[in-house]
Amino acid sequence: MATYKNDYTKEEDETLWELHEIRHKLATERTIKSIDEINREGRKLFDSWTKQHRKAV
Repeated sequence: MATYKNDYTKEEDETLWELHEIRHKLATERTIKSIDEINREGRKLFDSWTKQHRKAV
C-alpha cells in the first residue's frame, strides 16, 4: 500500500482525512507484522464481534 501526501486538511474533508489515517496505520502495521499475523488478529476480532452479536440477539 503506497503512502501519499494529504492534499487536504481535516477541516476540508474529515472522511478522507480519516481514511488517510487508517491507510497510514495499516501501512505501518504491515511493515511490522506479516500478512498472516494481521489476518489472524482480524479473524479473532471478527469472531469476538460475532459472539457479541449472537449474545445480544
